[in-house]
Amino acid sequence: MSATTSNIASYINPPKVIICGAGPAGLLTSILLHSIIGVESIVLEKASAEPDKWSSKSYSIICNERGQSALSRGNCLTSVMKISGTKKPNVYLMDGASGGMKTTTRQQSTPGIGLSRPLLVKCLETIVSNSCPGVTLRRGAGVSNVTYNNGSGNGNGNDNSHLVQVHLDDGTVLSATHVIGADGKWSKVRESFSSLKSQATMVTCPSFGVSLYIPPSDVPPEWKDDGVYVVKPPEECMFYIIVSLLPPAAGGGASLSMVCYDQTVEKYPWLEPPADLKSGEYGKGGWMDETSAIPIGILDSSSLNSKGEQSENTLSRNLEEMFQEVIPAFHALLSKEVYNSARINRRVTWLKTEGSGEGKEVSYSTEDGLVALVGDAAHAMTASMGEGGNCAMESAVKLVDSVFSIMKMKGESICTLDTMSEAFIEYGSSRPKEVQPIQEMSAARNMKRG
Repeated sequence: MSATTSNIASYINPPKVIICGAGPAGLLTSILLHSIIGVESIVLEKASAEPDKWSSKSYSIICNERGQSALSRGNCLTSVMKISGTKKPNVYLMDGASGGMKTTTRQQSTPGIGLSRPLLVKCLETIVSNSCPGVTLRRGAGVSNVTYNNGSGNGNGNDNSHLVQVHLDDGTVLSATHVIGADGKWSKVRESFSSLKSQATMVTCPSFGVSLYIPPSDVPPEWKDDGVYVVKPPEECMFYIIVSLLPPAAGGGASLSMVCYDQTVEKYPWLEPPADLKSGEYGKGGWMDETSAIPIGILDSSSLNSKGEQSENTLSRNLEEMFQEVIPAFHALLSKEVYNSARINRRVTWLKTEGSGEGKEVSYSTEDGLVALVGDAAHAMTASMGEGGNCAMESAVKLVDSVFSIMKMKGESICTLDTMSEAFIEYGSSRPKEVQPIQEMSAARNMKRG
């Protein structure tokens, strides 16, 4: 078998992959590359040594058939099932005023499993640590941008084993043959390449959420953990509430999400969410761009206790009074501690992608196949259908399956640099067609009330 001078390095040097972002998509990609392809990777994560505790008590996810299939592909599903608790096939509809309850069962062949995002990240980190010696996870390593090694912008450098450079916030520069951007909606990887950046537009929906945490002591003992609870107020209130019980491994209790719209603010002006970010601000705060601990100006001096700590705020008082008025039955279940945990999120945004030129289709990879995007970096969507995290993990599988398929077609037992690039390109062109319709449907739901 012969090889040209230009691709000899592809057979001598294995791919050196850097994955930017250690969320579910990034970690699962590293696991799949290690277990299925035999390729080592470095996973960079801006957050410090601990998983994202910011959301451990307020952000629950339902891992549906799509997500479970992706986890199964990486032999991770059994571990996740052990910590997730009960599957959630049911929806409990509660009349917030009267307390009346109706039960419906979702028509799903595979019932969803509930857990928090940090719990899923922690589980995948444990799998990486215990079962993937070829994966190096570096926390506290924020990515500022990614460039081509030769600075020409076309990827045709002389060093065929170090075509891409990842620049970290601390000034460190790491070299790689390939980079995978799994660094979320405000992806620094996507922003580093004009072909990826130019096709993406952040779209704001006229809806937002208020997040609260219900401690275990406040969860009604009769509430079951085999479903989610939807609390409905009178129609004129223009909001509804979703409650999901968290598994013991996530600290128990429940997450409460109050889904609001711009019409909600017209009725309750004090619910005005934080201002939308300007384009130049995108990515400065990472996940913190999405939420405000409590919007500036909403606090007052009377809310400080004897130790100078925040014990109460106008947001919590207003929420408590509103719940007592419009959903008294549900309000009776909650303590003041629940209201004090309230956080108002920014208006919902999602990443719309369109071909940047006439006749050009969307791609989640650069034209040279050296960089690819997965998860929210490629296809961030609204939370209305609960598909964001599930599609993110599915994209990890699709990317690695593209590598495996091309290796099989070529009869390779070891992945070459050329194969990795070809796989990135194939995934980049095929995946948008599968996930864009889901993004559109999810965004449409955020335009509707109730």
